[in-house]
Amino acid sequence: MNDVTILGYLSIDSLSHHDGAAVQQPGGAALYAALGARRAGATIAIVASVGPDWPKGWTRALSGCGIMTHRVTRRADPTRRTQILHGPGLRQSPHFGREDWLAATRAHQPDPSGADGRVLVATPMPVSALAGILDAAGDRAVVADTSEWVAANQAADLHALLSRLTVFAPSCEETRLLCPGLDDDQAALALAALGPCLVQKRGAQGLVVVQGTVLNRLPAHPTQVVDPTGAGDAVVGAIAAGLARGLTPFAAAQAAMAIGAMAVSGLGPSGLGLRVPDQTLPEEI
Repeated sequence: MNDVTILGYLSIDSLSHHDGAAVQQPGGAALYAALGARRAGATIAIVASVGPDWPKGWTRALSGCGIMTHRVTRRADPTRRTQILHGPGLRQSPHFGREDWLAATRAHQPDPSGADGRVLVATPMPVSALAGILDAAGDRAVVADTSEWVAANQAADLHALLSRLTVFAPSCEETRLLCPGLDDDQAALALAALGPCLVQKRGAQGLVVVQGTVLNRLPAHPTQVVDPTGAGDAVVGAIAAGLARGLTPFAAAQAAMAIGAMAVSGLGPSGLGLRVPDQTLPEEI
């Protein structure tokens, strides 16, 4: 059995920075979480599906990083496509809520029957899919992230599942949606009171970790930021890797900070060691 199984979505990302044209590259929270967990030393498998538009070379590149991809399946529906815009003080993801993105989200929900790792990671997905993973997990540790779309549209259903999670790792933007009217610290404490260890991702400010009623702050490692895409997902994967080797959630979060610094050091997934032929969509499908 592998250490960590990552369940979620792979995507074709269109990434734009304020000083350059958009580039297309492999992405998705499952990809970044798997790379983060692998860089943290765990053995990793991905459970996800892609469409006929996903290049085979990208899957081979993941395998070349030591990630097991035998449960990355192909379906007839197009792969999720995301649009990410970065600029000074700006990060926008206008694909959220787009009909094609929602259709691909429904079509490519991960199959929980492939969840055979000692620790499971549920990357952002609809609450119904998360519930299926929790049902399959039994007594195994589950680390889950969420998205702004889920937090805005399925908050009550998500709240009802939090007691079943080992670690819940939303961003501060997501906790503001889940706990309207509370500041970031108050929201972290309120969500932790529902049962999980709460790891609140705060970007360049690092992490807030709440276990019970104890709130700890973990500052981000000093580093030159090239591209923050996927850094939070990589940290989530690294936390799961720490749990798989017996660390407490807080110690796992501490160790994961180095992976977050690594993730922002290159364009897209290159900071985590994934190399594809170039930064455009390969011709080979």
